[in-house]
Amino acid sequence: MPSAAPVPRGPSVLALGGVGELLTRPGCPACRYAAEASDRYLAWFALEGHADPVTITRLCASLGMCAPHTRQLMGQPGAAARLTAVYRYLLQAAREQLGRPGRHRLADCPACEHDQAAAGRALDTLLDGLPETGVWERYVQVGGLCWPHVRAAASLRGHRHALARIAQAMAASTAGQRTSLDMLAGSPDHDAQERARLRAALPPAGRLVPGACPACLTAAQAELTGLTGLARAGLPRAAGAGHRRREGALEAAIEATAEDAAGAASRQAGCLCAGHLRDMALMHDGHDGAPLGWEAEGQAAVLARLAQPPAWRRGGHPASWLGGRHPPAGGGECPVCRASERGAQRELERHRVALKAARALPASGARPASRPGQELCVRHVLAVLASDPAAGRLAADDAVRHGGDLIGELTEAFRKGTWAFRHESRGVEMTAWRRAAAFLDGGVFGGGPPA
Repeated sequence: MPSAAPVPRGPSVLALGGVGELLTRPGCPACRYAAEASDRYLAWFALEGHADPVTITRLCASLGMCAPHTRQLMGQPGAAARLTAVYRYLLQAAREQLGRPGRHRLADCPACEHDQAAAGRALDTLLDGLPETGVWERYVQVGGLCWPHVRAAASLRGHRHALARIAQAMAASTAGQRTSLDMLAGSPDHDAQERARLRAALPPAGRLVPGACPACLTAAQAELTGLTGLARAGLPRAAGAGHRRREGALEAAIEATAEDAAGAASRQAGCLCAGHLRDMALMHDGHDGAPLGWEAEGQAAVLARLAQPPAWRRGGHPASWLGGRHPPAGGGECPVCRASERGAQRELERHRVALKAARALPASGARPASRPGQELCVRHVLAVLASDPAAGRLAADDAVRHGGDLIGELTEAFRKGTWAFRHESRGVEMTAWRRAAAFLDGGVFGGGPPA
């Protein structure tokens, strides 16, 4: 009898025989290929990767996946039992990191690395295959690359002429038309609805809640304030009014924004990152044309520079042609991202000062019953340790103890999940895997406590 095919010992690479396989359906070919590769990777993780020693070792180096990918793992069938086992290893790695002196650099999210490698393969295959007979016509027919992947293509060497041709086609196809959300932000974004749900559950700005990392919560509140301020500023009405009107709209956003960090970030007109473009569209009840006019105007100006023949004839790296205020792929200049980062930095500085004061208390014979900083997630405790090792040691010691308690709960939950003990009564230890995720990275639940 034929036997079942063995499960691979590692995540397989999604087959890509040639450029023709990328241009089979409308939409950005790089987005579609990367999304399919990502789905396959996460499915492999659920099937086998969560028990693979190499994968667990890699996850320990990054203390888990990023917040969006972690949310995807949590939504998979059987996630509770699977992640209960995985987080025991990750918490032990976190305790070791916190106990070591010196600076700690975490590895990047392995799922993000996998997605970026897949997108890179798609872009290389597409750009190499464009000169083939009939490929360019098919590329134009399906709609071409989205704007984020045009930016990513600009970072690849050896494709200057192809990039200029792509920019020319993109500028021509969008001239005088409303640019779609998928073209501006790429697709798909399966995490957008979950981000909106978590953001809607946040407490008002400045209010902290038990069980939430204060730095993550403050960052999320600043992000929400920045998005709300930009939405109230009427950016869509300034879309066709030129740079001066756009600057005026951003100034109005500053006045409508209560959070200082969000207001300061809004003073610098820059492109929103893809994720925050999606968030703005959802805030406009899914009417994707409303928040996109301003963004399309700024990106059209960059496209014009890329599409001009003098740009690629004079040589140089294509990424340098983007110039101006507009960010490279990744959205490093997104004003809402800056507002969120500054909110987290202010909260971390407040905790660092409080920890420094608390550190002096034992010398006078007093000791606080609850020291500030003990609720910071591990990633922010490591940030305090990097900036002030002496003050951060108090937060690290508390985090090590908290991690030990969570490991005990996870061990008990794992035991009760086995067949021999399946009939035992279950308590709060069965939710320890969700609290472990928030303990490692408070951004998993959007800055709020684990639901």
